[in-house]
Amino acid sequence: MNSFTLTRSLAAPPERVWAAFTNADQYAAWIWPAEWGTTCEIDLRIGGQFRVASAERGLSIQGTYREIDPITRLVMNWTQTNREGDSLLTITLTPTADGTTLELTHENFPDETSRADHERGWTDCLSRLPGYLASAP
Repeated sequence: MNSFTLTRSLAAPPERVWAAFTNADQYAAWIWPAEWGTTCEIDLRIGGQFRVASAERGLSIQGTYREIDPITRLVMNWTQTNREGDSLLTITLTPTADGTTLELTHENFPDETSRADHERGWTDCLSRLPGYLASAP
C-alpha cells in the first residue's frame, strides 16, 4: 500500500477549513502541538512553496503547490526532513449541510514505514483541527 486517505466531517464552512490549510498563521496554530513552537510560510500559488517547521523538534516539511482550486482542492508535493524522497498530498473540501467534508489523500511513499508514520501523523494533526475551527474567529 503506497497511500492512505483520511476523511473528516467538520462543523465549519469550506472557506474556514480552506483558510486553516492556506493561511500560514492559522496552519501553524493547529497542525502540531502548541509547545512545538511551529512556524509556517506559505506562498499560495502554483509553483509556490510552503514550509512548516518546529525548531523544538528539529522537524520541517516543505513542498511546492501543484494544483490550487480555491475552497475545493489543494495538491502539493511533501518533503520531510530526515526522509528520502517526496510524497504527494491532496486535500479536497466538499460543502455539506453541517459544514465540510475533508478528504486528505497522501501517496507516493518510498516504503511502508514512511506511509504508516505519515498516516499516524496526519491522524494526530487532524484530531486538533475541529477544536481549532471551533475556537478561531
